[in-house]
Amino acid sequence: MDDGLKDKTAKGISWGFVDNIANTGVLAIINIILANILSPYEFGIIGLTSIFITIAQTLVDSGFTGAITRKKSPTREDFNTVFYTNLFFSVVIYLILYLIAPLVSSYYDIPELCSIIRVLSLSVIIGAFSIIQKAVLIIRVDFRKQAIVSILSSVPAGIISIILALNGFGVWSLVALQILRILFMTIFITVFTHWIPSLVFSLKSFREMFSFGSRIMATAIINVISTEIFSLVIGKTNGTSTVGLYNRADKFKGLVTLNIGLVIQRVSYPVLASISDDRERQKRAYRKILRTTALITFTSLAGLFAISEPFILVLVGKEWAGSILYLRILSLSAIAVPIQICCGNIINANGRSDYTLRLETYRTFLTIIPIAVCIFFGIVPMLYSLIFTSAITFTLNLYYVGRVMDYPPMSQIKDILPFLFFAILMCIPVYLLSYLPFLSLFVLVIQLVFGVALTILFYEIFYRCEEYVDIRDEIVSILRKIKGTNVLRKS
Repeated sequence: MDDGLKDKTAKGISWGFVDNIANTGVLAIINIILANILSPYEFGIIGLTSIFITIAQTLVDSGFTGAITRKKSPTREDFNTVFYTNLFFSVVIYLILYLIAPLVSSYYDIPELCSIIRVLSLSVIIGAFSIIQKAVLIIRVDFRKQAIVSILSSVPAGIISIILALNGFGVWSLVALQILRILFMTIFITVFTHWIPSLVFSLKSFREMFSFGSRIMATAIINVISTEIFSLVIGKTNGTSTVGLYNRADKFKGLVTLNIGLVIQRVSYPVLASISDDRERQKRAYRKILRTTALITFTSLAGLFAISEPFILVLVGKEWAGSILYLRILSLSAIAVPIQICCGNIINANGRSDYTLRLETYRTFLTIIPIAVCIFFGIVPMLYSLIFTSAITFTLNLYYVGRVMDYPPMSQIKDILPFLFFAILMCIPVYLLSYLPFLSLFVLVIQLVFGVALTILFYEIFYRCEEYVDIRDEIVSILRKIKGTNVLRKS
């Protein structure tokens, strides 16, 4: 990877992580506080709505936005066409959700679910007003502004939702969190980008982006269904409280997979697309991104597996202890998810969104296995079956990457295998520390310190690869800037 592209990607990844930490990290803290106030049942109710709201947001957000970020020089007509198309879809989708809300409520025999879905669905329309602004920042690889917007949106929404929860509003405090966060985000991102729609709509632009964007949209919808359907099945077969426990474990797992996956996706996609005409250069860039993703993902998820018990007990309490085993299994099943996102990026960057649609179709078909296991055997066997289906989809992703570029599956595996090896070496002793007869908080601190020290030791002594050195140097650079800022403030 040449220096200019390397710097652009490194800065994007750095600020991308800041954005995700500000977004998912702040939200995680807010949800942890709310989990200490509310019950798994109340979180379970919100979990039952997730598939409907997420599909709705995906319909509005994914297809045309993905198409416009892929264009090398999008025009004013392109931006406005996507804006009005997304806004139209959001209104139509809201009306559909409004009408089916009573059916969902009746199916689960939870009367308040009807009004919850109808109110939460408003977030789809509100969010449609900010989609183009997000695309503008993605095209610029400007995640600094996105990070600031995330903080300005999440913090006040979280404070209000916590106040509501403390005053007995229950599940509605969780509804308020989602609605207010999207509302604040729409306002602040519009202010930061200064982008205001004009009365322009191009049928030519619509047709051009629809041919590519429709496949991305279909892929994203299939992905959402295959991911979120588990909450529906668990809710019907195991009860609403179990949905809450499962979703809590899934959210904690998502802190790792989403932070890594979404950052890599948002940063690497425009970078890889911009050099699609130079295949050799693109391959070098992709290989670097793949190995960096593997290093961070394998280490983080292995660590999460090891610290699951004290992590849950310290952050949300004994009432959520039932999610400990769920978190451990989900950590194993998700270990290849960010890498699969990398695969999707390089495939889409080369214009083969038909391949990504095919891959998601395969993944959805495989979802039948864990659903059937859940219905007949329960949630724990279902989670174990996810490891099996994840391994299959991971293999398929590597195969299709090999088809779009000169990078065979075995070469990809050889490139990421060392990171898996060192992650396992770190995980085993850190996991054994969870049996120490001390307070959970003390055990958690010991595990975190030991895990970080062990990882640094491995890569400093045995495998000082370029990817590790870049991450280390970037962290040191950020810490020096923070220290320098503090010194200037004191002086």
